[in-house]
Amino acid sequence: MERRHLAIALFLLAFSLAAVLPARASDSGQLLTALKAMPAQADKFRSMMSDLNAAQFHVVNAASIMSSGEAATLKKDGSQISDLRDTLSHTTVTGTDGVVVPLRKILLTKNVTIDQVIGIYVGGDGQITLFYQ
Repeated sequence: MERRHLAIALFLLAFSLAAVLPARASDSGQLLTALKAMPAQADKFRSMMSDLNAAQFHVVNAASIMSSGEAATLKKDGSQISDLRDTLSHTTVTGTDGVVVPLRKILLTKNVTIDQVIGIYVGGDGQITLFYQ
């Protein structure tokens, strides 16, 4: 019986820590993909724009996982970042309450503006990671 309680306690502890940790190990790989293949990732996102909901979006602070090489890539890709931001500014999503709202409002609840977004990664499962700085 004690082992069962211990197992449950450990599971709950691991689950709660997973929700609190700011960046996953895969975020670095996703950031690299987002920066190197920005036009392709933006096109994937555009193909999903007719059916988006707020739960699909995750925001990650790129500064916490960005290498110096990735920072240099950002400087070259200013026009692609601008194009992505323009797309995001015209994006609407279904909120948690079922009401369609601009993506801008969803990001503001996470203290992120569209002007801070530097990359996007669209996962095969439909999850969308927006990287900001």
